[in-house]
Amino acid sequence: MTFKLKQIINILLCGISLSAFPAFALDLVQALKLAQQHDMELQAAQAEYLAVAEVKSQSTSALLPTISLSLFAQKNSTETSNATGAFNNSTTDTTSDGYTISLKQTLYNQQLFDAMDESEAFSAQALASFEAAKQTLIIRLAQAYFSVLAAQDNVAFAEAEKKANARLLNQNQERFKVGLIAITDVKEAQATYDSAVAQAIIASNNLSNQHEALWLIINQRPDSLSSLKDSIPLSFPELEDIKIWQNKALANNLNLRAAHYALEAAKNNYDSQRSAHYPTLNLNAQHSSTSDDSDSAVLGQRDINDTSIGLSLDIPIYSGGYTSSKIRQSAAKLEQAKMLFEKVQRQTIQEMRVAYLGVQASIAQVQAFRQVLISTESATEATQLGLEVGTRTSVDVLLAQGNLFKSQRDYAQARYDYIIKLLEIKYAAGLLSADDINHISQWLTSL
Repeated sequence: MTFKLKQIINILLCGISLSAFPAFALDLVQALKLAQQHDMELQAAQAEYLAVAEVKSQSTSALLPTISLSLFAQKNSTETSNATGAFNNSTTDTTSDGYTISLKQTLYNQQLFDAMDESEAFSAQALASFEAAKQTLIIRLAQAYFSVLAAQDNVAFAEAEKKANARLLNQNQERFKVGLIAITDVKEAQATYDSAVAQAIIASNNLSNQHEALWLIINQRPDSLSSLKDSIPLSFPELEDIKIWQNKALANNLNLRAAHYALEAAKNNYDSQRSAHYPTLNLNAQHSSTSDDSDSAVLGQRDINDTSIGLSLDIPIYSGGYTSSKIRQSAAKLEQAKMLFEKVQRQTIQEMRVAYLGVQASIAQVQAFRQVLISTESATEATQLGLEVGTRTSVDVLLAQGNLFKSQRDYAQARYDYIIKLLEIKYAAGLLSADDINHISQWLTSL
């Protein structure tokens, strides 16, 4: 029965894919490459990282020299009148042009120094968040990919169940005609068949929905996906003691690392606000050159050059309480960052323990559902033989077939869940990468 079921699944999947989707095949490795190119969440995370990274450049620029150049040209007309008549009225026209170049260099500004440290922490936090987004993409892609495979399995199982129930319905109708069974057996077979038809429709619609979820990530609608092989390894070689994995998570989890840098940024911001009470020392230099040309015989033409250089020490005395208020505000935000870091740290430990136990449980579930499948296959065959010799009723066959198809679904889903759990424990430990997808792809059939 297992061999026949596999034939049915292959035929149905081919028919579904050829009628509904463009003709190209896709494996898990190719799907990840498409996701890295087209997933909008990842692209948005990258843009956010690039934007935050510029804050570091902006804070650094405040410590570098500031140079400005000012050019001017002007014309002045001066009229002089004498009310007493002692001097003649006169008009003097003067044109002047020149330039001024200024330089300012910060020598000491503790607030700017602390702000630069804060920007570096922000940049490191953004990078950790971006790397976490890359790992999250792997999880989302795997979930979408295997959800499509699970939906395909459900369609095949539903169609096989529908055909099996149709065959039993026809048999009951023939037996009723010759008086071997009661009409109630026909009615029960009809109801079960109608239910199977409805389930097949639901399964087909769910398959379409899962394809759309995958398209949202990879921006492609593949004709077929590489499916899971009949036999996959049910072990995790690196499944060491849970405390070892917990320590890995505390050392490498990217969300925790981002929270750590957020705390560092909050500390630096607090120091920066306190530094507003400190004096600042700047170097100022300026050179100006002016050329005047007057039609006055007295003034004539003259050139003026002026150069100055000096130090300026600014000591803040009172700012209306603004600086003190900013210090209190940054202190509250620092406390908030501490609490959020503690929260993320606890979440990291929790997620790791859940993932670790999930891997162990999923291995046991796959093994258990495999045994259930073997048992229900034998039970269904025995029940079918019992119906033929008259020791079992058609109701017994319907129940046995229902249990068989349920065990097939459970076994298939358990295998997909097991793979997702393997990825989740790597994600919790901050160690998930494309290499894990390459490794899992070895468990898939070739296209």
